[in-house]
Amino acid sequence: MSDVPASEPIMDYLESMMERLEQWVKEQRRIVNDLEAHGKVMEAADRLTLLYSAQAMLGYIGRVLKDFESWLNNPLVTAIMPLDMLRRLEGMLREVAVKFIQVDIDHTSEYRDLLAKYAKEGRVPEVMTLYIMQRGGQGQGEGGERRRGGQETPRFF
Repeated sequence: MSDVPASEPIMDYLESMMERLEQWVKEQRRIVNDLEAHGKVMEAADRLTLLYSAQAMLGYIGRVLKDFESWLNNPLVTAIMPLDMLRRLEGMLREVAVKFIQVDIDHTSEYRDLLAKYAKEGRVPEVMTLYIMQRGGQGQGEGGERRRGGQETPRFF
């Protein structure tokens, strides 16, 4: 890749792009600060508020993932990104992926243990009983797959 002298319109575009990126970074930092402050409020939150907050956190994660994917699919961005920058980015994203999957493993394991506790006691919360009864006793379909009303259920139910 070779560098060429830039005309005034090109320089104006670069300045505009840098300004937009600076605004993006400022907004992302503001969101991080807001989420950190929100975490302190959540220490005293009730169950419903915590559930809504967890869903909102997934929304933030999803939005950033979508934006990041768009960023990395933009040839204007990736064509000039140096190899060492890509290596650092890939490493950071791999760490985030591993951490996020670990959160899933830890939470799912904790929930499984909660169900095991209920099973051991022979008692379950009423809402769980209502859910299972509402399913009409439908369980395993042909071949052992989970089915409900002809529809496949999520892999964890």
